[in-house]
Amino acid sequence: MAHAIPGDPTLNVSHQHSTITTQDEANLPDFTEYVHRETSKALNALLAELRYEQPRQIFEDRQVHQMRLLDAEACMSHILYERLNGVAAGLVDRPEDTPDCRFGYELWKGDPLVVERPPVYFSPKGDQERELFITVDPQTYIDFRGDIDRIVHNFGKAERGAVRAFRKARTFPVLGAKKMRRIHPWNEPRTNRETGGQVIPTFKIGARGVTGREKRIIVCQEITKFRSDHAKANEVRRDGGDATYPAGTYKMRVEHDATVAEPEPDALLTAPGMTLDEAVAMLCDCPELRQGASKTTERVADAFAEEAAEVLDEDRMTFSKPGDDLHAERDDERLQLEVQHRVSSTRESKAAKVVSLRDYRRGRSKKKKPKGKEPPR
Repeated sequence: MAHAIPGDPTLNVSHQHSTITTQDEANLPDFTEYVHRETSKALNALLAELRYEQPRQIFEDRQVHQMRLLDAEACMSHILYERLNGVAAGLVDRPEDTPDCRFGYELWKGDPLVVERPPVYFSPKGDQERELFITVDPQTYIDFRGDIDRIVHNFGKAERGAVRAFRKARTFPVLGAKKMRRIHPWNEPRTNRETGGQVIPTFKIGARGVTGREKRIIVCQEITKFRSDHAKANEVRRDGGDATYPAGTYKMRVEHDATVAEPEPDALLTAPGMTLDEAVAMLCDCPELRQGASKTTERVADAFAEEAAEVLDEDRMTFSKPGDDLHAERDDERLQLEVQHRVSSTRESKAAKVVSLRDYRRGRSKKKKPKGKEPPR
């Protein structure tokens, strides 16, 4: 779904990418629930303010996907992908071309991102603006020996290289910021439903070669042992015994106050992550860790260059026009989705779902009727 912001309509796809370092390992689900709930309520309020029909449920009912990033390469590639998601989808040529793009790597240097209070949903009695401080992840900080300037420079360099790789591999024109602003809030991407039965990764290792293979073997062994120990602990608990769950158990510890074992010394996936404060302290206590140069940028840049065509093919996003059949290439009419204007008749439609685009004049005074065919701003 797309939504419009008063004064500056901007496309916003109905999912988000976030890289988070938790200070308290027991609050990530609560934090995620809060963000999604408040975002959904705010967007519904925004659509109502602009006199559009509200979908009520903004996000799909699928489970939130959370994945642990286990090394600096994984962190860097994932953060770059978050920045380049719109580029890979064919919406813009560069990340900074995205309307209302506010993030920049220079924010890692310590200056806050000032966020003004939206004109809808949030109480006008509150603060008119808030400062949001964005920090680099701990693994990247250690990998670059704590040199923030070098981190910012290398991320920018890797991003520019990835943009060039996407340009070279792209076989279709980008939508562009101007057309993005004109997308109707109820328009949907012409993308097929994701197929089921696929393995959903719970961790990511960016390292390649022997190092990467060794890490994956260790993590897979951890997962196998975790599942076995967890099942045994459940049996002991059901029989009334005092069960000790393996390291990494969350729900039983938080909701049922169960005992959880300490992680193994060589554990990767089940070991607690490091905070940025701990990373800073580690470099201060061990000056020898500041020696040497990181090769992460070159490895991540090479990976983006090699996989550019594949990423574009998977992430490409186009938007339909009234009357388009989003799944015309499919034989099964039950999977079809059709887009029409609200004045069109849906009686003859055989599609399983019909999206009615709201008229841009709906509820508006004739004196204030906007020119052209753009949705109200």
